[in-house]
Amino acid sequence: MKSSYSVITESLGNNSATALDFSIQRRRQEIIKRLEFLPPLPTAAQEVLSIVADDPKDIIRLEQTIRHDPAMTSQLLKVANCAAYAPRTAIDTVQRAIVYLGFSRVRNIALSLSIFGLFKSKKAMKGLKQEEFWTHAIATATVSRMLALERDEENTEVSFTAGLLHDIGRIAISACFPEEWADILKYAEEEDCPLLVAERRVGLSHSLIGAWLARNWGLPEIYVKTIATHHLPVKHHKATHMGALVQLADDICHKIDMGIFPAPGIQRPVLIAYLGLTEDLVDEIEKQLGELEEITKTITDVIEC
Repeated sequence: MKSSYSVITESLGNNSATALDFSIQRRRQEIIKRLEFLPPLPTAAQEVLSIVADDPKDIIRLEQTIRHDPAMTSQLLKVANCAAYAPRTAIDTVQRAIVYLGFSRVRNIALSLSIFGLFKSKKAMKGLKQEEFWTHAIATATVSRMLALERDEENTEVSFTAGLLHDIGRIAISACFPEEWADILKYAEEEDCPLLVAERRVGLSHSLIGAWLARNWGLPEIYVKTIATHHLPVKHHKATHMGALVQLADDICHKIDMGIFPAPGIQRPVLIAYLGLTEDLVDEIEKQLGELEEITKTITDVIEC
């Protein structure tokens, strides 16, 4: 297995002994050193991710995981009782939440609450509007899962998780590189350009840094590769189709005004064809997203409490 370090180093050139390469090497080491101060993945999130990988329908294990985390239990019940889900009677237990909302939805809500709760401090989210960021992440995750369902994929929850984590590197940059992040935001706003373009000007990449973080957390390789490749052209997705799927989901969310800053340009027809989907199918998915904004707002409100 490759080291966490290699996720960044392999994408920034070779290691020949020139003055320029030495400078690049020092920059890599600086990036890694700063990222090492990020917190570890919460135990509850690790357990939910383990359920996704081992047995995506293990109801008993999911219920126990949530019940053993009082904060997550409280947050989940707040979401389950929100107006968007409109329960006829109050949902007061994790078991009832699973019965009413469904196993997959509860698992995905729990994962969202756990991971985003890790970064809800103002310092970690400096320069990022929390509600917009979480809304985009949850929306991308939801659309990724919908696309995976249309492709009849075996484990659609992997797609949800990949979509949820795709921009996690931006939080890492804002927390560990505050000066560079301020420059990125300033340039993106002044030039009205995607953050991706502004990042390149300061020599950072939320995709590569997010991939490093995912590997450092010990996440499965599919998440590492998806995060690293979700802005690359289709020709780079030979290792996994998930990067292309999340890229399309990301673009759909920008189209329905659930994105952050201007969307990076993509070749949507190429992505759709690569994934074996159709334009009509994607249009139909977009029409089904009417309630998504209300649901994601409820989750983000709970996270920020």
